[in-house]
Amino acid sequence: MATATKKKPRKGRKVTQAMKDRSAASRAAANEALHNYAVLCLSDPAELEQLRSIAASIGWKYDPASTDPGYSLQNVALLAAQRRPLVHCGGFDYWLEQGRVVAEGENALGTFRHIGRKKSEEERAEEKKLAEEGWQSTKRGPRYYVKRGTFDVSQTVPREPCRHCGTAPTSPEDRTTQCPPTCAVFVPRPGSKPPRELVVELMQAQLKDADEDEGNGDE
Repeated sequence: MATATKKKPRKGRKVTQAMKDRSAASRAAANEALHNYAVLCLSDPAELEQLRSIAASIGWKYDPASTDPGYSLQNVALLAAQRRPLVHCGGFDYWLEQGRVVAEGENALGTFRHIGRKKSEEERAEEKKLAEEGWQSTKRGPRYYVKRGTFDVSQTVPREPCRHCGTAPTSPEDRTTQCPPTCAVFVPRPGSKPPRELVVELMQAQLKDADEDEGNGDE
């Protein structure tokens, strides 16, 4: 009788110093872009309103840790800092499911991702309770990295006849034939805008965080 063999545990990829340096540089660039965009939004009401419209169209959520669909407001702002206007965002595989493919020469947009598992509702409630009682955790906040893999619909082209206008690629390898600007795929999607006060608070927090980073030096 044959005996089952145990599978060896899969080894994780070794993290090198070069990888750490690239990750740190990516985070620094993202934070700088977000800081500059916050300055713009707080000084120009039209830009702030455009950010609210973008959040409504691509989908936003109040709690970044929730499993609900949509992007955290911070990631909405980061995406908008990299490309405007935005209509409908998704990853490479998502667009394949929609019958579209990333157009030739397009660069992916980055979003913030937390490292580690998400905390349960019970864990977050316990932390909140302890904070209200005056306890302060000695642990650092959640670490994060910047993942590049998001594309706006304007960065994609049909890989089959478009479900809205019928535009079709000239061949299976064609990644340049685009739908006309009047195609419904480029129309902003209906959605609720985040409260203006909440967006202003987020933008102000970006400036505050940047000031604190400068004051902390290498700590």
